[in-house]
Amino acid sequence: MLTICGTGLAGLRVAGELRERGYSGPIRAIDREGVPPYDRPPLTKELFGNYRRPLSAEGLGQLSELVDEVIHGTVSRVEGTTVCVRNTSGIGIGEETIGEESNQNEEVAYQSDSVVLALGADARNMFPGALTIRTREDADKLRAVTGPVTIVGGSWLGCELSSSFVQEGHEVTLVEIADSILPTLGKEASAPIARALEDMGVTITNTLPEKHGTLVEATGAIQNTLGLDLTTDGWGRTTMPNVYAVGDCATLTTGPTWGHWNTALHQASRVAEAIMTDPTDEPLPLVSDVFSTIANKELLFIGRAEGTPVTLEDGSRTLWILNDQLTGGFTIDRPADGVALRRNLGHPLTPDAAADPRPLKKILRG
Repeated sequence: MLTICGTGLAGLRVAGELRERGYSGPIRAIDREGVPPYDRPPLTKELFGNYRRPLSAEGLGQLSELVDEVIHGTVSRVEGTTVCVRNTSGIGIGEETIGEESNQNEEVAYQSDSVVLALGADARNMFPGALTIRTREDADKLRAVTGPVTIVGGSWLGCELSSSFVQEGHEVTLVEIADSILPTLGKEASAPIARALEDMGVTITNTLPEKHGTLVEATGAIQNTLGLDLTTDGWGRTTMPNVYAVGDCATLTTGPTWGHWNTALHQASRVAEAIMTDPTDEPLPLVSDVFSTIANKELLFIGRAEGTPVTLEDGSRTLWILNDQLTGGFTIDRPADGVALRRNLGHPLTPDAAADPRPLKKILRG
């Protein structure tokens, strides 16, 4: 028996990748939210639109067709390949069927041959009473907000929420204590997005206003590790025999510590390969990438914001150069630059070439 703890994107795709590789053994899934696996980015980017999209609609697999049983509850402990689940509310393979409630204090232990931890992360909550965003239930609460909104945290989630709320007609204040919003990119790269948000009516400040209306905290997430060391190799293997970690709960020894769902997809593929073949080599490090829509602008960030930034005069692209090599890039409404950017990370690049406004494929290798 293989147990997958978590039915978000990473957990679902581990099951899917295993089945696609011919894995015929029984798979058990532990589901905390009690709803079919769904896409999380729309929770902020499309908060007032169609944000209730199951991952099965994206062609990523139907949980009930990939696993043999679904346990609805919260993983409370993992001891080797024994998984303890609390607040179980039913067992079955019907994705919409929760089952009959049981003793809410009961902890049930499930024995497995292998365990995949796809426990995700929980929203950081440092401001008492503030709303947060991590789950579909959180999004439902945010949609019901009326009046002015103050969002604390100007990274990707905070900026996406600011854009969504102001377009819905809310008075929005965005608080970021760093020198700029999207602080991982720096002020030079993020300035066009700040201007676009301000043009829409968002007030950007570094102090919390006295009258803040509804307070929404978007200050990041805390990995759900259950107190375990979920540092993994490139294949998702932890130091615990037959225990793997994938997605937001995992910390890769090589590769990104965060990113868009592509990171989870690639990790899931590698974990499935490790379960099937137990490879002895180390795969190439994964590359961080983020795709976002903020203030009606399509944003793409690939690689690392390390080195000297070179930004085009119109602000539509920033490339980072370290030791005469391309380390990362950020583009605004330039989707065609993405392929060339990814292909050329680590390759030589001069500041003069980086300042060339032509498409990247014209100034890089491919």
